[in-house]
Amino acid sequence: MIRAFTAALTLVILTACETVPVEEVPVTMDPVEFSALFERVEANPSPPSADQALTGLLARSDLTEEQRVEATYLRAEKRRTGNFNLPGAVTDYDAFLAARPLDPKAADAKRHLGTAKTRILSAEQRLAYLQTLRAWFDDSVLMGRVSEAAARYEKSGITPTEAQVYTLREAGYICATGTGKRVHNYGAMPSYVQNLTWCPSEPVS
Repeated sequence: MIRAFTAALTLVILTACETVPVEEVPVTMDPVEFSALFERVEANPSPPSADQALTGLLARSDLTEEQRVEATYLRAEKRRTGNFNLPGAVTDYDAFLAARPLDPKAADAKRHLGTAKTRILSAEQRLAYLQTLRAWFDDSVLMGRVSEAAARYEKSGITPTEAQVYTLREAGYICATGTGKRVHNYGAMPSYVQNLTWCPSEPVS
């Protein structure tokens, strides 16, 4: 009798254990890893490189809400200060303000948002008229159309300015291979394009 009772009690306990759901602990990015990556990107002077790094970071599914908000704000700042994809900066500022309307940085975000929108409007007005290739390139990059701007420069055979070469190298459109289609084609070669070629394929976004 006692054995039967014990066996029945054991069965009840085991059954109960099997039916209790196991609470899964969400996997989040290690704070130390996030801080190290965040600080590297924050110190990165290259708008294209910083943008790619932050876009990759924001694509991760293991960020905490706070980490995602901080990365979004930093990407907005990098885009605005670098005149690199300002429509994307506007989207990022809007996302930040929606998530953290009372954040200490909210006032700055609103001011920077207004600045970005004003620059976009000015660029759109300039792009509506004829421009030199160099001016058109800068406004196109500002509007986030880097691939289009790179393709037009490559097709033209005209040498970009030193600052534009830096942007194109950082974005992965110009390579220091010494082989392939040359960046410089006419006249004396500036030192900043020595041995530079157009990369054989588009960069991975």
